[in-house]
Amino acid sequence: MDYHSTQQDDQSWPRLSSPSYSSSRPAPRWVPIIPPSQVLVFPNFLSVTDTCALVDYIQAQMAIQIDAHPRKPNIPRPGYAFRDNDRISICSTEFAQMLWNKAGLRDRWFELWQNPKYGLETVHGESVTSGTRNNKRIRHAVGLSSNIRFYRYQTGQSFGAHYDESVVEDPEEGTVSEYTVLIYLNGERDSDLLGGETVFYPKGKKPIPAAPTRSTGPGAESASGGRGPRKGAGGANSKAAQKPGSGCASDSKSSSGDLFYTLPNGGIAVKPERGLLLVHRHGDECMLHEALSVSRGYKYVLRTDVVYEP
Repeated sequence: MDYHSTQQDDQSWPRLSSPSYSSSRPAPRWVPIIPPSQVLVFPNFLSVTDTCALVDYIQAQMAIQIDAHPRKPNIPRPGYAFRDNDRISICSTEFAQMLWNKAGLRDRWFELWQNPKYGLETVHGESVTSGTRNNKRIRHAVGLSSNIRFYRYQTGQSFGAHYDESVVEDPEEGTVSEYTVLIYLNGERDSDLLGGETVFYPKGKKPIPAAPTRSTGPGAESASGGRGPRKGAGGANSKAAQKPGSGCASDSKSSSGDLFYTLPNGGIAVKPERGLLLVHRHGDECMLHEALSVSRGYKYVLRTDVVYEP
C-alpha cells in the first residue's frame, strides 16, 4: 500500500539555490507537451546540487517516518485510484516561498504570462457576468501551496489514472490552486531508475474499464473512467529491504526531444529527468493522468501547486 506521513515543519529541509544563467549557460525554455497550456515542462529547473540535497532529505525523513515502522497489509478503498508509493508532506510557507521566489518559479511563470503562444491569458482569465455581457477578469498567480509533498516510488510502485482537484489554499483570502507542480529529483540518465513515466490521456480516458467516482478534500487526486476515482489506495508491493540511491554523480542535460513520447494507446508519456519541472492544469480542466510503474530503482518527486487569487 502507499505509506503517507505528515509532519510539522521543522525547517530541516535543504536551502535551494538561485538560478544562475549566462551567455555560456543560457536559461532553458518552456516546452509545451500538450499545448497550449495543458501540460508544460521546464528542463533543469533545479540544479544537481539542489536535487541531490532534496533526495538526501527525503531518504532521511522516510527512514524515520515510514521505513522504521511495520508495513500494514493493503485494504483497497472502492473508488480510489490505485497507489502504492511512499509519501511524506510538510506544511511550510517558507519552503513554498523559497521555491517560488529564490528558486525562480515565479519568474518562469511570468515568462508564460508574457508569451501569447502558451495561452495563459485564458488561464489567468475568469468569465464573470455583468448584466448581459460576459467580461474577462484577470486572475494572477500569487505563489505556491504550502502543502509540500515528497514522493518516493520503489521498484514496482505506481499511481493509477486519476484527476487532481483544485484546493482552496486560504479560505479567508479565497486563494485556490489551479496547476499541479511536479519536480523530478532523479532520472534514468544519472541513476538506476527505469520507468516511472507520467502519462497524460488527451482523450480524457485510459483505454481500460474504470469505475466512476469523484473526490473532494485537501490535495485530492481523483481517478479514471469518468471524472472518477479518488487519490490512491495502494497495493502491497513495497520493497522495504531495498536501499535507495540518489544517483547524484552527473549533471546530464536533456533535449526537448528526449522528454516525452507517445504510447500506442495514445497516452503522452513524460520521462522523469533530474531537475525537470512539469506543470499541468488541474481541477475542472485537469487531464486524466497516471504515474507508470517503476521498473528498476527509485523515483523521487517534489509536488506542490500554483495558487491563484480568487
